[in-house]
Amino acid sequence: MAKLKKWNSIPVENEIISILVKNRGEMLTSDLLRQLSNKYQDFTRTDLDQALFKLEVRSFIFVVSIKKDVSKVEINPRGNFSHQIMAEIRKFTH
Repeated sequence: MAKLKKWNSIPVENEIISILVKNRGEMLTSDLLRQLSNKYQDFTRTDLDQALFKLEVRSFIFVVSIKKDVSKVEINPRGNFSHQIMAEIRKFTH
């Protein structure tokens, strides 16, 4: 698993949800990987795939393949999020 460049108590999965919410609920995996690589030392595509898999299995996100190495990650508006996150999601889904 990737190490933080500096100490941070936010798990990668939470960071992904936060980034997606800031980007209106969707973004490409390449852009997501770039942002996470800036925050986590030695963050790899494998680390991203593992985190996305965990989130998709828990129904927090959808991952839609666009090309061989590029996918679009979308927030599942029916996911079991906190009230604060749901309020942010409602802003761009309605």
